[in-house]
Amino acid sequence: MASISDFLTPEALRKLESLAIRSRYVAEGAQSGGHKSKLKGQSVEFADRREYVKGDNLRHLDWKVFGRTEKYFIRQFEEETSLRVHILLDASASMGFSGGHGRPTKYEYCGRLAAALAYLVTRQQDSVSLTLYDSEIRDRLPCRGGARHLRLVVERLAANSPRNVTDTGHALHALAGQLSRRGLIVLMSDCFDSPEAIFSAIAHFRKRMNDVVLLQVLDPVELELSLETVSEFVDMETGERVEVDPAHARKAYKEELQRFIDGIKERCGVMNVDYRLVSTAEGFDDFIQQYLQDRRRMAL
Repeated sequence: MASISDFLTPEALRKLESLAIRSRYVAEGAQSGGHKSKLKGQSVEFADRREYVKGDNLRHLDWKVFGRTEKYFIRQFEEETSLRVHILLDASASMGFSGGHGRPTKYEYCGRLAAALAYLVTRQQDSVSLTLYDSEIRDRLPCRGGARHLRLVVERLAANSPRNVTDTGHALHALAGQLSRRGLIVLMSDCFDSPEAIFSAIAHFRKRMNDVVLLQVLDPVELELSLETVSEFVDMETGERVEVDPAHARKAYKEELQRFIDGIKERCGVMNVDYRLVSTAEGFDDFIQQYLQDRRRMAL
């Protein structure tokens, strides 16, 4: 049975100890935590006033305002609530690629990223969900916290493997409609799918006021076409084959890939989605550490 130690080394855990993950927006939730909520309730921080209506709790009457205006107003407060983090992991066949040299597949790399995020979220007493998808939602754990839930997350990550074709739009539109409260969406994928399908799903999450992070994870071979001999390339989802001489194709390939990446980055900017391109050659713990430090600085 898989455990967190199968995904995170002691060194990785050490790097994570001083980190925290936060939403750029206001969170919603029912538990006490470290994130501001737009849900109005009892708290230590005043947010607003509104006119009294029959049935309101008289303890929240603002008597100072009444003394000035002889009108009844209710004091409202911002609650400190727990953050809901939803990890969405592309588990389609293309995520099974590795260029070798001891590197993990894209799915394995994302699994470690997901385990690290889930560890952070549960350690700060927030809640995390996990969704694995290809053309459908294949596996899903609801949003919960605690050590037992963290064990379930890593067990599901270990139990699944990349297969089937990708249909991001079909898989994630249904999920977006199921989320009743806003939270932080972390989508991990190589984005080898129709950009329209990807951003249609992302738009659904953003329309519901979720904070969205898109991590596009690629192998160095995919980024650089760093092969020296004529090779046969096989589409891992369709089985289509094509023979390519990397020396002749590299320049055009990299230009086309850069246009693809720039297009994704631009659309993320328009939709206020936090985008990062990640290479599987980079240590996942180093990436998490740097990314969360950058995110914290941006929020200050």
